[in-house]
Amino acid sequence: MQDKYQEVLITVIASITLFLLVATVMVLFLFQYQKKQSQYKQQVMLMQQAFSQQLLQSQIETQEETMGLLGKELHDNIGQLLSSTKMLIGVTERSLHNPPDTLIIAEDTLSKAINELRLLTKSLSKEWLQQFNFIENLTAEACRINASKKITIAFTHPNKLLIEADKQIILFRIVQEAIQNAIKHAKAYFINISIVQKTALLELTISDNGQGFDFATVKKGLGITNIEYRTHLLGGTVHWDSNFNGTTIYIQLPIKEETICK
Repeated sequence: MQDKYQEVLITVIASITLFLLVATVMVLFLFQYQKKQSQYKQQVMLMQQAFSQQLLQSQIETQEETMGLLGKELHDNIGQLLSSTKMLIGVTERSLHNPPDTLIIAEDTLSKAINELRLLTKSLSKEWLQQFNFIENLTAEACRINASKKITIAFTHPNKLLIEADKQIILFRIVQEAIQNAIKHAKAYFINISIVQKTALLELTISDNGQGFDFATVKKGLGITNIEYRTHLLGGTVHWDSNFNGTTIYIQLPIKEETICK
């Protein structure tokens, strides 16, 4: 009887041990599976990020090449034609004892057009893109818009941004998109743009006094999608706060204090 009891006890112990062993193996298997799943998801995310960065780099390189060719064409051909025309107008003006005001105005207008063309061709050069300055270009953009007297843009900023030139180009396009949205869709007439740099964070705020919207229910258009996509490419976050008083966009980007921007 005792031997039978011992056999039953040994069988129970062996069964429990086997059960615990199987359970342990299953737990370890599940743990390894979850770990591999996590690693796989991380690899996919890293691949997506790498793809986005490569796509962005390819887009920038293509744009640089296209704009470089366009700038050369404008400078070498159209620029020369305008300069020749200005010279001929000047010769005609000097040959007349009392040149008409329309001729003088035409020469002055042509001079302004040539200067604008020179600035445009300069902005299309690859060297200009490599040394892109967000603050200078957004200041010029604000002055251009303010000159219309219909919309006012206020811009407060530090002396320089602690991010690379190529990232400043993307940030500039984000702000341009926000300005166009405020003007075209929100019907705003005042836009305030503010940049604050902290220890490891750049905070960009874009506010307007236009018609607000419910971000939770509104159908995302190309403008909002572009702003979100480009902000995420820069490793940042974007948040909208909108009501009947207007819309404010909050953007935060990581920065490094040691970064030197031209």
